Amino acid sequence: MGMVKTGTSEPSRLGDVASDLLEGLAPACGCYDSVVEAWAQLLPLNLRAHCRLAGARGGCLTAVADGSSYLYELQLCKGALLDALQRRCPAARIHRLDVRMAR
Repeated sequence: MGMVKTGTSEPSRLGDVASDLLEGLAPACGCYDSVVEAWAQLLPLNLRAHCRLAGARGGCLTAVADGSSYLYELQLCKGALLDALQRRCPAARIHRLDVRMAR
């Protein structure tokens, strides 16, 4: 494997640098994996086939629904979903849940 300069005077193996980078990213990715799993468990059964998480940015989750009636139902339970996600996934630091119609 090749050598890479890492800001120090000593070269480092590329594999070691990549491994360190991935280890640093793992906790951040892991917290969103748990959010997706929690979402799947918390979402009411009648909404599971029609609503999904579409994104996350800066502590805000975006969920989309594939019909107006499902969007309305999702809006009704949005507060309870947000509270439950915050309790189950504190590392994700979720502070808002936006719901929209899927495109």
